[in-house]
Amino acid sequence: MSYWIDTSDPGRLNSSDRQIPFWADTVDDVSNLPHINSPGVQQGDDTVSCKPVGKGSTCMVIGTGKGAVLYGLNSNDEWILM
Repeated sequence: MSYWIDTSDPGRLNSSDRQIPFWADTVDDVSNLPHINSPGVQQGDDTVSCKPVGKGSTCMVIGTGKGAVLYGLNSNDEWILM
């Protein structure tokens, strides 16, 4: 199980609002993502998820068995199902 950063828009990774788009294999992976005030679990040589991110960051979870679902980081620093 893992998650990764959507790098299709490289400018997004260095944006001032720190809204980062993630992808994940399972819903359980969402708990390893970074938050507004805390880093996530670093994977390999990843230099993004080990830093806090901004509210509005998203994570598309593809391994639900029922189709993909989207999570978003709200202003309460919670990853919620959208």
